[in-house]
Amino acid sequence: MTTSDAQQLDTLLSAVKALAPLIHAHVEEAERNGHLSPPVVQALKEAGIFRLYIPQALGGLEVSPPTLYRVVEEIARIDGSTGWCAFIGAVVSVFGAFLPDAVSEQIFGSDPEIVLGGALFPLGTATVCDGGYRVSGRWSYASGCHHCTWLLGGCMVLDNGQRRLSGEALEMRIVYVPRRQATIVADSWQVSGLAGTGSNDFTLEAVFVPEEHTHVLGPNSPRGRHFQGPLYTTYPLLSAFGFPMGAVALGIAQGAIDAVTELAQTKKPGGQQDTLRDRAVFHFQLADAVALVESARAWLYASVEQAWHVAISGRTATREERGRLALAAANATRSAATATNIAYTAAGATANYLRSPLQRSLRDIHALTQHTQTSPQQWERAGRLLLGLDPHYPLMLL
Repeated sequence: MTTSDAQQLDTLLSAVKALAPLIHAHVEEAERNGHLSPPVVQALKEAGIFRLYIPQALGGLEVSPPTLYRVVEEIARIDGSTGWCAFIGAVVSVFGAFLPDAVSEQIFGSDPEIVLGGALFPLGTATVCDGGYRVSGRWSYASGCHHCTWLLGGCMVLDNGQRRLSGEALEMRIVYVPRRQATIVADSWQVSGLAGTGSNDFTLEAVFVPEEHTHVLGPNSPRGRHFQGPLYTTYPLLSAFGFPMGAVALGIAQGAIDAVTELAQTKKPGGQQDTLRDRAVFHFQLADAVALVESARAWLYASVEQAWHVAISGRTATREERGRLALAAANATRSAATATNIAYTAAGATANYLRSPLQRSLRDIHALTQHTQTSPQQWERAGRLLLGLDPHYPLMLL
C-alpha cells in the first residue's frame, strides 16, 4: 500500500468511526422499517462511501480493493445491514465501465450523491423497439433500492418475439433506469437477517430504456474512457463486485466478538458467582472465535493485495490466482459464521433477546451465508479454477 493509499484509508476509517454513534442509534429503526434510515444514508453519502469505486475522472474516489475491503468491514462491524448496503452501493459502480462515455458522465458525473443498486440476474425482458427497449420484469434482492438514484437489472432480449442471440449464446443486457421509474414491492422483504438492507423486489412495466442506457456483459466488453484504471480493466470483475462480501462477514463476526467480550465483563451465568470473563470455558470460546476471524482476515486480505498487485502490473490474473481469491472470500464467510455462532453460544440466554446485538449478528451472518457467492458451489468453482478448469460461471472469467 502506497503512502497516499494509507492516508486515504486512514481518512475513510476515521469517517466510519465518527459515523458509529449515528448508525447505532438507527439500527432498530432500520430493522423495523426494513431499510436504512435516511440520516444514515445521508451520512454515508457525505462520507463518500457510495463513491469508493467511481472513477476519479467522474468525481469518485477510485480506491484500491484493499481499501474498500477495510472500509466495508469496519462499517459491518458496527452493523451488518449498514455494512451490506455500503458494500453494494460502492461496488455496483464498476459496471458503469460498460456504458457509453456520455451516459456514464450523465449518471456518475452529474450527481455527487448517486447510489446505484439492482440485480444482475436476467429476470426481465427487454423487447427491441425504436431507439432502445421496452423493459418489463421483477427483480429480487435489490439491496438498498429505497435509497438508490438508479437501478439496474439483467434482461433477456426479445426481438420480434424471439430471444436474440449474441454469438452462440442468448443475449443478456443490463439496463439502467432512474429509481423513480421502478416500483418497489413493499412487502417483499420480510426476512430474519440483514433486515435493514431494504433488499426488496422491484418491478418495471413496459418502461422505455434507450439503447445507450444498456450494455451487454461479457469477457470482451469494452470499457469507457473514464474507466481505464486497473480496477476496471485488469482486476477481475467478480473479485471487485462479489468477493468483498467476505469483508462484510468478517465485520459482522468481529462485531459479535466485540459484543460478547463486553458482555463478559459483567454477566454472571445463572446460579454462578463469577463473571463470564473468569470462566475457563469462555476463555476457550473467545480464543476460538478470535482465531477464526483473524486467520480468515489475514488470508483474505493477503489474497486481495496479491490480486491488486497483479492488476496494477497490467497482467491478467491466472485462473489459479482467481481461484485462490474466490476461496479466500468464501472461507472468510464460513469462518465468520462459525465465529459468530461461538460468540452467540458463549453469551448464553442473554443473546436470545432481540435487543441483543448478538441476536442480530447471528441472523445477519446466516443471511449472508445463503448468498450464491458463499454457497457450496463457490468452493467447487474455486477448486476448478485452481486446476485451471472452466469454472462453469461466465462472470468468473471477466
